[in-house]
Amino acid sequence: MKPFNLMIYLDGSSAARRMVAYLAPLARQAHVKTTFLVDEAHQDEAEMYFFNAEQLLQSDQAPTRTMRGATPERAIVLETRASQPDLVAFGPLRKEGWRRWLGQSAIGSLARRLTCSMLLMQGRPNELRRALVCAAGGPATLHDAQMTASIIGPLGGQVTILHIVSQLSLTYKPEERDPERLADLVMEKQGEVARNIAAAKTILTDRGITTTVRIRAGMVLEEIQEELKTGGYDLLVIGAHRARTPLDRVLLEDVSAEILFNSPIPVLLVQNTSDF
Repeated sequence: MKPFNLMIYLDGSSAARRMVAYLAPLARQAHVKTTFLVDEAHQDEAEMYFFNAEQLLQSDQAPTRTMRGATPERAIVLETRASQPDLVAFGPLRKEGWRRWLGQSAIGSLARRLTCSMLLMQGRPNELRRALVCAAGGPATLHDAQMTASIIGPLGGQVTILHIVSQLSLTYKPEERDPERLADLVMEKQGEVARNIAAAKTILTDRGITTTVRIRAGMVLEEIQEELKTGGYDLLVIGAHRARTPLDRVLLEDVSAEILFNSPIPVLLVQNTSDF
């Protein structure tokens, strides 16, 4: 299996501890190399953070310990540039009271600056088994599927690919608007969206992952939230797709920020560094 490099930022928070426990089943896989990162503000506690994280990980492979003399955001950026991980994981980085927006700003900045995919720990998940992949339907959907397969595949997980259409023809009967039935009808059209979703599903099923496709009609954020309420998912996957125009960039960042800060479960933001 292809080597997978995982980096986890530690700051002593409860979110960081949950993150290590959440990712431990993946980190224990033989092909996964794990690096723990501590920044300048926590250097005095670094030894304790490393030890506690290793106890949670319980891996046969000793993780790499790394320290960076910088702020959390800069430490993460510098270390990802140096070690080129496939995935970097960290907690909310939020501060209390009026300073909370600074943490949100740092996460938004990381989403724009990182060239690797990132996982933001949200909520209190018990395990990493069921992922919801929000597919825009473009070629980048295949990148999202590949990263999801790298994380979920070794754990024997399940994936639902969700695509949202903003408008739905009145010719569809009420009974055809169910997400699963609607998926069958949309996939039968064999357009670009259908072809890309089918290819993404193949990537996942070829890794032995049970995969289903659901299509919802409505506003993107509302439909994602509704699916999360009813689906029992452990991971939300969204793509940091390239914006073609300044307006696209604003709209994409706005949607991504809403999802990142309001998701009740961990969010995987997939960075697509090349085009199909």
